[in-house]
Amino acid sequence: MSILAQGFIEVTGFVAAVEAADAMAKAADVVVRRVHKVDGPCVSVICEGDVAACQAAVDAAAGICGAKGTVLIRNIIPNPAESEELYKCLDAINKAKAAKKLAREKAAAARAKGKTGAKQAR
Repeated sequence: MSILAQGFIEVTGFVAAVEAADAMAKAADVVVRRVHKVDGPCVSVICEGDVAACQAAVDAAAGICGAKGTVLIRNIIPNPAESEELYKCLDAINKAKAAKKLAREKAAAARAKGKTGAKQAR
């Protein structure tokens, strides 16, 4: 079994990430494996293929998005240890973010309910 290389580009904004994914898919024989919202406006696009294809895909995405000033960083991993581990890690990050968001929403709802109850008591 051959391990495929992985190419990464991090851009500012979801629209730029879609443009980057489109450029990657059109430029080389790669599979766009993931578009991952990192934090704030940062979004990572991850592709997989052979080393040359990943390099071409990341270069194409950087060319499209770099002209608009949205590229933050890019990288190629030629021989990743185990590609599925990366996706498990990203899923764990997403679950933790979702749990924090849910906790914030519950706290905000509880505060809003407390304020409403205080107004009715008056």
